[in-house]
Amino acid sequence: MTNYQKRMAAYAEEAARLAACDNTADLERAVRWLRQAECIVIGGAAGLSAAGGMDYMSRQVLEEQFPALAAKGYDHLWQALWDPARTETQRWAMTAAEVLWACIDYPVVPCYDDLRELVEGRDYFILTSNIDRQFWKAGFDPCRIFAPQGDVTKLQCSVPCCHQTWDGEAVFRQIAAHTDPETFACRPEDLPRCPYCGAPAVQNVRGPDCFVPEETMANKGPFEDFLKKASERRTVFLELGVGFNTPGMIRHPFQRLTWLWPKAKLIRMNRDYPSVPEKIRDKAIPIGGDIGRALHHMAGIAGKGA
Repeated sequence: MTNYQKRMAAYAEEAARLAACDNTADLERAVRWLRQAECIVIGGAAGLSAAGGMDYMSRQVLEEQFPALAAKGYDHLWQALWDPARTETQRWAMTAAEVLWACIDYPVVPCYDDLRELVEGRDYFILTSNIDRQFWKAGFDPCRIFAPQGDVTKLQCSVPCCHQTWDGEAVFRQIAAHTDPETFACRPEDLPRCPYCGAPAVQNVRGPDCFVPEETMANKGPFEDFLKKASERRTVFLELGVGFNTPGMIRHPFQRLTWLWPKAKLIRMNRDYPSVPEKIRDKAIPIGGDIGRALHHMAGIAGKGA
């Protein structure tokens, strides 16, 4: 067994242990920490939305929401979206189906409502790697959300000929309406193009060299100012569903700042990877199991004034 395999096995063992135990005392302590905090930094990733059914790795979700993709032999949506054998028209058909499902038509996941209740009226800021817009749908202050990965519901020029973005819902609905159910490919004439120069359009997401960052990065300065203020105050990092897909964005910085800042604490809620480093164990609460159930329990505890 490699060191990586050993590390993943240890994570799985700890996750199973925490999921099996009664965590009421930890949830009560977490609520107290949040109540006592002067600043709350929320880190939200895929595991948070997955707790409400938006699970890209679920075979059941694929069969229920995308039966045509399941029929083509995919095991989960993530596998389909990263299939290197897809044609351009299949890629856009899958992209449209994903965006309509995850970002536009999906209702508010209940755990986001519970989270909002927990931080309502508090001094918070959100850092998220999610592209599903759940934080906006749930009514969090848009001026307090930093989502540096971009917005998959918006399109931009692939050149880019300008630094404009535009809403892509009409394009995605047009693609989905004419997607071939057998090949899961869209019509070539439905492929999006820049309205300014006619070049192919792309989603406004980080990665390609053509990425137009202005709108996505608008809250970068306010977030950095918030962190400067938080470094000297009683701050709680509330980390929700952050795994190891992009740990350098939320998971690792939250750990490091918890260790560096004297007044900082970390609440890590994670179904698969709830473990915290030994050096911050006295400043952290690892919570395993179902994130949605845990947040709902915490909202209930907070409502009772416990």
